[in-house]
Amino acid sequence: MNNLLNIGWRNNRVFTGITILLILLTAFVSIFLSLMIAQKQAISKETKHLREVTTGVLMRMDATRTQLTNVVNHFASVPEKEACSPRHIQKMQEFNITGFFLQAVAHVKDNRITCSSISEIFDGLVLGQPFRIEPDGTRMWVNIKVADWQNHHLVMMEKAGWAIVLVPSHTIEALGSSDVSVGIFGIESQKLYTSRGHIATDWLKRYQGKQALTFIDKQRHMLVYMASNKLNLTGVVTAIPLEDINDDLTSFIQILIPLVIVVGISLGGIFVYMQKTRYSTKSAILRALANNEFYLEYQPIIHLETNHCVGAEALIRWRTSDNHFISPDTFIPAAEASGVICQITQRVFELVAKDMYTALNMHKHFYVGINISSQDIRSGALLPMIEHLKKSTGAQGNQLLIEVTERGFLDDEEALTTIKNIRECGVMVAIDDFGTGYSSLSYLTKFQLDYLKIDKIFVDSVGTDAVTSHVAFHIIEMAKTLQLGMVAEGVETAQQAKILQARGVKYVQGWLFSKSLKRKDFYNYLEKHT
Repeated sequence: MNNLLNIGWRNNRVFTGITILLILLTAFVSIFLSLMIAQKQAISKETKHLREVTTGVLMRMDATRTQLTNVVNHFASVPEKEACSPRHIQKMQEFNITGFFLQAVAHVKDNRITCSSISEIFDGLVLGQPFRIEPDGTRMWVNIKVADWQNHHLVMMEKAGWAIVLVPSHTIEALGSSDVSVGIFGIESQKLYTSRGHIATDWLKRYQGKQALTFIDKQRHMLVYMASNKLNLTGVVTAIPLEDINDDLTSFIQILIPLVIVVGISLGGIFVYMQKTRYSTKSAILRALANNEFYLEYQPIIHLETNHCVGAEALIRWRTSDNHFISPDTFIPAAEASGVICQITQRVFELVAKDMYTALNMHKHFYVGINISSQDIRSGALLPMIEHLKKSTGAQGNQLLIEVTERGFLDDEEALTTIKNIRECGVMVAIDDFGTGYSSLSYLTKFQLDYLKIDKIFVDSVGTDAVTSHVAFHIIEMAKTLQLGMVAEGVETAQQAKILQARGVKYVQGWLFSKSLKRKDFYNYLEKHT
């Protein structure tokens, strides 16, 4: 963004020359020294990357263990003769819907499924002898095949007659970059349960459990990281190709001299620039606010059954005075980092009051969604801005929707109080980009919310074979259970809209219906779709 900032200053030639020479010298020394430790740094960086992916898989595995514990604890007091009663089958279905990665919940007797949450598929299935019995009595079956999961091997975990069914490959899909190979294996059996990418079986023989293991497979030129779960029964292996560092260094030396000059001059220029224009990003945003360079576009929110426009999400945009468009993905994080995001939020409220006055007064069932940040929640200025917006436009509380991303809930106590106060003044609250963080489910149960916005990453997978399509349907079922309204973001195809409507989603937004529109174009769209 800095190349778009137009801050004038007088250049001191002596200061600039000395600074560039010093930085050039520093760059030469730093680059040459870095050649000595480049390999160690590369291995350390990639090991950290693999550790993060491995930790993600282990967290998902631990989550399934917790879900099994919850199922067993709930049904522990149920007599055998009542296990398959309608009310207990209904409870199995509730566990199935609310449990991420669960495909079914079942009751098992004599190595046979007597009843389950998906009766037409699993009831009566003969399992045979378990693959493994764990010290706590948990029994595990692997490589179960059923008709509706032809492309997946299922795994069942059972204890005290109660079991959960899952697809092991789901724990490694949609996780980490695609160049990372991931596998789950039995430590004692040295057998691979599921994998993505290339996993060599001889790697499994090297792992004894307990402590994490890192090594380089020189033959395959791969960096490998292995770790076990808490029970030390199942391991996770991740691997990534390790580039030939020596060849890279040889190539690097060939371009070293011109690179040093370029880097040195660039660093010198940046140093001088920052000395003369301290806090330039913050200054540029504040100057843009003073010059009215920010404006709003509105993306229509559509009722699927009637195809009517029932609302709009206000989206902030920035076009500089010299006609450069700066993406929100660039300036929003910059504003948060420099501490001026609250000023941008204030401008959004001002523009909504100006732009949407007519729409809010002419259409009493029409609402506007406004995005806020975690800093807005802590600022103490949010409630006064909401009250001023209502007063200046005459809008009712249910005509305003405050959209909070999961980051906004990080400070639980402040967020709880602020959201409670917002809803007490009649304004609706939605959790935005739901499903992209680790604590989404806890937010739904802890906070009082009105709407859940399904993130585009999950909507994109609807109607495909991607694992995230199952996640999208789980999210929908959870929202129904908690009686939350739903808005699906990023709907781009008629098939997506049809499937979402069939699943119970009433409201959508996306390019299938309209891109975000400037004020005049939005009013034309609203007139045709009311």
